Amino acid sequence: MIPGRILIPIVFLVLTSQKAVAACSFVDGHGLTTMQFEFPPTISVPRDAPNGTILYETPTKSLQGVNSSYKCPSGYSYGIKNSLGTTTSGNNLFPIGNTGIAWQWLRVEINRIARGYPNIDNGPSGIWGWNGSQHALRLVKIGDTQGDLKIPSGIFGYYYFDSITPVAMSVTSSTSVVVQSCDTTDVAVDMGKHKLSSFPEYGSQSTPVNFSIKVNNCPKGINKITYTLAPTPNSPAWNANLGIVNLNSTSTAKGLGLQILGDNQQPLELNKSYVLDESPAAGGNFSIPLTARYFRVLPTGNSGILDLGLNAGTANADVWFIMNYL
Repeated sequence: MIPGRILIPIVFLVLTSQKAVAACSFVDGHGLTTMQFEFPPTISVPRDAPNGTILYETPTKSLQGVNSSYKCPSGYSYGIKNSLGTTTSGNNLFPIGNTGIAWQWLRVEINRIARGYPNIDNGPSGIWGWNGSQHALRLVKIGDTQGDLKIPSGIFGYYYFDSITPVAMSVTSSTSVVVQSCDTTDVAVDMGKHKLSSFPEYGSQSTPVNFSIKVNNCPKGINKITYTLAPTPNSPAWNANLGIVNLNSTSTAKGLGLQILGDNQQPLELNKSYVLDESPAAGGNFSIPLTARYFRVLPTGNSGILDLGLNAGTANADVWFIMNYL
């Protein structure tokens, strides 16, 4: 007899367990509550306000007598979902389209700013309600705000707890965003005629010429105006600390530069921000008084005004004045 072989199949069983998914639900008879906030017809944004600047914040709204209670087992997620743009998990800034402005949901009574869904993945179990809670809506600058902008009315976002939304935040009417700036124009300064004998040695200066930069039609609400003097490609800096630029390429004079000073006759450093002395908050017209003079940049030689490299001729220079409205 030929011994037989018995094949006994061995079955490997992989046992898996699936964690129960937490699910939140409303208490019987409860549902969504929509809070309504009002914006003014227009909101002003200084043109150069830094990102993070708070543009507007509504009065606080307290919830009382609302039927939006819910119950959750442990392990649920919650947070805000933005109805006007993208939602980033854990982030508390919710972009309003591509306006350069975001909104925030303030939980005033607990001094917190609500974050994007899902913010927490292990929420505690219990029954929760909203009576006594306090809320406000804030607008924040987060990017470039150019042109005519409008923030729409309607739902801004929902507070999610898993798949349910006990509360929403809405605005009753749209608002226009006005980007604030003042009017300025190019300034041409007549430096007059000067004899070469006025520049016998290095550092010799011409008689100062006073001029001013006009800053007109400033709207109300600008907190601060700053200005910066910057060299141009045609008139690069010769000494930035002393506010001196080289003459431009159209000039025929040699050995001279142009120096810019404040009305106190102190040099204005190039590429440095200076603050307008007057407060622009009330709006109106302003003036920045300045002074300009020629400055001999050619080192002193043995021949005075006959030093090689010092020539009479036209002496023109260009300087940029950069205004910032904050």
